[in-house]
Amino acid sequence: MRKLFVVAALLSLAACQKNVVEPPKKTVKVKAVVVPNDGRNVKIDKVLPMGREVLERSSMGTKLAKDGTVYESQEVYKPGQPVYVTMWLKESPGGLQTSVMFSDAKGKQLDWPRKQMNGEKVATFKLDTSKLAPGEYHAQCFWGMNIERDYTFKIKK
Repeated sequence: MRKLFVVAALLSLAACQKNVVEPPKKTVKVKAVVVPNDGRNVKIDKVLPMGREVLERSSMGTKLAKDGTVYESQEVYKPGQPVYVTMWLKESPGGLQTSVMFSDAKGKQLDWPRKQMNGEKVATFKLDTSKLAPGEYHAQCFWGMNIERDYTFKIKK
């Protein structure tokens, strides 16, 4: 009798379940307006790092080897001695431009020679110091527009 009562209770529960009807979903139409971006007058004050090394090495000095690269590194120069910077690249994709920006201690740009690499992997740049006063100077090596090396050097009498 108990079994019959339990079975009857289960059947009655199954029969009493309510059918739940969900309301219909509403669709919303959104109009998107495209505003063109004009970056011609934007001032970019940050260069983002690439996250990988592209220079094999670099060197700064006044003496050049027979192949036109810096032979001996140094940090102190006499007035009138040329300052050379050589960069040896791991990668040189098509269209790559390398450069070295020379500046004084206050950040004033003195010279910024550039070179189209055209697949070459070695570049040497020169700064003429004949008109520079004794003091501290900087050289920033660029691979494209990414700063890869930063040198500080002095000119002393």
